[in-house]
Amino acid sequence: MSDGGRLQAAIAAFDRDGVFGEDEYLALKRAVAGVGRVDPQLLDGFVGLFFERHLLDDARRAELLAMAPDELLRAVRHRFKQVVAGDGDAHQAWHALSAHVRDALRALTGPSRAGFPTAIAGPNGFSSVAVEEAVGAVWAELGRRPTMQEAAQELFARYVRGSTPDPPGTTGSREFPSVLVARLDAQRLARGMLELLSDDEKRLLRAQLDGESVDGWAQLNGVSRATAYRMLSRVKALCRLSFDDRTRHTQLAVLDALRGQL
Repeated sequence: MSDGGRLQAAIAAFDRDGVFGEDEYLALKRAVAGVGRVDPQLLDGFVGLFFERHLLDDARRAELLAMAPDELLRAVRHRFKQVVAGDGDAHQAWHALSAHVRDALRALTGPSRAGFPTAIAGPNGFSSVAVEEAVGAVWAELGRRPTMQEAAQELFARYVRGSTPDPPGTTGSREFPSVLVARLDAQRLARGMLELLSDDEKRLLRAQLDGESVDGWAQLNGVSRATAYRMLSRVKALCRLSFDDRTRHTQLAVLDALRGQL
């Protein structure tokens, strides 16, 4: 089956049954890979934006399905390129906000009773103090510790999305697929984890993901066995903290994302 045929089948399954799993996601990702010169680490995010804009919308989805496979493939690539060109600022804002939210969740020990601040950004970007206060307000509103995804989505909608509203008339009868939620969460989580690791710890993590033994890695890299195991202990502790409240699907996606970013 051609790329256009696979993509058409994936969109048709989502239209018919609301099904959009890993195979369907890969068909969409293959179709837009290389379009718009997107950094590979940001591709999942732009695929998510495209999905929200063009495949969740019933009318736009029906328009694509009315096309022949090759025509559909060309249309998807063209529309994806438009998303990349038109939503770059919002996409970068999402990533910047997500980093602040991740840091806030690490710092907070409980919900905030102060409520939402009037703003979370100033002339120099997001305020870490204001974001922390806002995340605490999300915690209080939910009645439990929010995940990074939940808190970032709430703050993005409340403070950022208002400046770039969705086009009028958008309608959708399908929910955003869990496979994309897991992919987006995994990419952000992997980037955050790698920021906290030293170069040696990153190399050790990559070796572990490739199935290499700690002893063998230590000997090959001129590191003492004790030091290697201390590094591994820190890596495992970071993984345990980062995987908190994540589904098994997301955890596996994080490991896949880590392999791709190391």
